[in-house]
Amino acid sequence: MADWNPELYNRFRRYRAEPVEHIFSRLQFADDEQMIDLGCGPGDNTVELARRSAHGAARGVDSSPAMIEAAEKLRDSLPIDLKSRLSFAVIDVSTFSADREYSLIFSNATIQWLRDHRGVFTRCLAALKPGGRLAVQMPANAIETAKVEMDRLLGESPWRELLGGIQIPFRKDAVPEHYLRMLTELGYADVDSYYVTFHHPMDSPAEVVQWYRSTGLRPFVDALPDDRQGEFLAAYTERLERAYGATGPMTFDFRRIFIWGRRPG
Repeated sequence: MADWNPELYNRFRRYRAEPVEHIFSRLQFADDEQMIDLGCGPGDNTVELARRSAHGAARGVDSSPAMIEAAEKLRDSLPIDLKSRLSFAVIDVSTFSADREYSLIFSNATIQWLRDHRGVFTRCLAALKPGGRLAVQMPANAIETAKVEMDRLLGESPWRELLGGIQIPFRKDAVPEHYLRMLTELGYADVDSYYVTFHHPMDSPAEVVQWYRSTGLRPFVDALPDDRQGEFLAAYTERLERAYGATGPMTFDFRRIFIWGRRPG
């Protein structure tokens, strides 16, 4: 699969920032936080973490070299004090581990790409200092029109034959009760999990296609021959126009799940 496209991902930066703002509205930052951003993308959120802790440090990790390259460029543009408290690295988040190193583990729209959530949250607990906090957000939008139509399209010819072998780990069990139970069993304290639905004005269903083109559609589009990618995206756009009953302005409702916990101590 081709690497991520930071420019396309950032096209909807304002909307992608809304769940992060929700997390930040609930977090209180000490002056000396040691923080890690799992799946940091182009680094914007990692920078904001560092800004909120006067003398703290924030480390951003991502499996995408292109995203880390963008994050390093962002870091280089910052004032020296802030820049010195930031670091970035290419790391497979699914293998992340540490021993009581962080006071805050933050992850925005990343863990849904991983298969072993119990293993991820087990390692996160080990990586937290006593009293350290976990704040995670993931998409939980499988019932929304655009995702339903995507799944239907992928199940039809010729796309079923061309893309039937592509599997992505987005989970149908991304419900608050699942994570409330899991994190409690693992030993987290102050566990909380809930949905929030964000309402994004879009110029047209074609913009929703571009939204997914930078994330959930990537594995499928990248697996197609170059001369079939445009056909696939056009077919998806046409389906969304019918499903939403619009070719112009509309509202894209995107539900997300938030997961909170703390290491006792």
